Amino acid sequence: MTPPTRDPGLQPERTALAWQRTVLAVVIGAILLAVAGLRAGQPVLAACAGTLAVATLVPAVLRPPSGGLPRDGRLRSWGFLVRVAALVGVLGLLGAASALVRLL
Repeated sequence: MTPPTRDPGLQPERTALAWQRTVLAVVIGAILLAVAGLRAGQPVLAACAGTLAVATLVPAVLRPPSGGLPRDGRLRSWGFLVRVAALVGVLGLLGAASALVRLL
């Protein structure tokens, strides 16, 4: 008996939209953090957050992920996943640094 063929349906489109939402959330978060840094008189934090926004947006616009899962079920866009996860982590660290500076 032959195994049934995989029907991806709309899964690749949903995956691409999820990537886009994540990138957009990081860019918006970085811009808000940059504005908060400027208002709080922290130009270094504002510059780092602005740089993060650009570093997130430019690769996403120039080279978005190629889609979700191919027929063999393996993810093709590991590089994009790692890059976005690292940028989310950096945004979190910048936010934590901003909070610590305000507490001290």
